Amino acid sequence: MKEDDGRSYNCAESVMIRVNRESPLPGFNTSCMRITSVFGGGIAGYGEVCGAISGAVVSLGLMLGTNGDETVDDFKLKRTQARSVVKEFLQKFTECWGSVRCTHLIEMDEGKRTQVGTLRPEGPPNNLCNEYVDWSTKKIHEIRISIE
Repeated sequence: MKEDDGRSYNCAESVMIRVNRESPLPGFNTSCMRITSVFGGGIAGYGEVCGAISGAVVSLGLMLGTNGDETVDDFKLKRTQARSVVKEFLQKFTECWGSVRCTHLIEMDEGKRTQVGTLRPEGPPNNLCNEYVDWSTKKIHEIRISIE
């Protein structure tokens, strides 16, 4: 996760910052940081969707989402295409790490849940949040390259 001047950014913020730093996202600004600031810990610590995923999905939205001022046909097309890319991202994350839910990921990390996922390391339990952030950031860059 990203740390800067005594600030420890959550998973969602860390993904957005890293994606934007490596390849500027259209429309990235302080509003994006405010939005992602509540996504850590599975949305405000509630344990639902992993923050790394949330940051990645917001990044994809900035890259592929609609503006709301397109023609109706373009609006529908962009929406359909963006949703398809996001679904594929979620499926790949689940395949690699075993879940998209923060609580499930943490329970696997702690050895309290059966460990599944093709990238999950064998051995003693350990916190993989940094790996989720790294993987999500890398995947967003791969997606960006493939669509450009």
